[in-house]
Amino acid sequence: MHKLTGLSVAVALSAAPAAALADDGGMALARSPSEMSGAEIDAYNEGRSANDADYIRCRKIDEPGSLVKKLRVCNTNAQWRKITDKGNQEARDSMEVLARGWSNSREPADQLGPEIKPR
Repeated sequence: MHKLTGLSVAVALSAAPAAALADDGGMALARSPSEMSGAEIDAYNEGRSANDADYIRCRKIDEPGSLVKKLRVCNTNAQWRKITDKGNQEARDSMEVLARGWSNSREPADQLGPEIKPR
């Protein structure tokens, strides 16, 4: 399950345009952080606190289908926070749906099949 979460994060991030990276009031980046080299990220982070919302952090996520290959995903702290919050909210929503389904012992009327009458 952890690998699936990392994959969905990587897919979601690779589709995000670079212009959308500045939507939280931070400085606009020419490219997405994942496309930047390590030297560019170091230069960007220079003078910033590691707790700064605009500080870029990189994570390595397991590549699906490979035992060794890793996918490098970089985002600002603010972006990682949004990703985490969205994932947590989706998990809460899923658990609420499951909890409601398990506590309801009757099928919804629109999902019932034809009634079988005894002879």
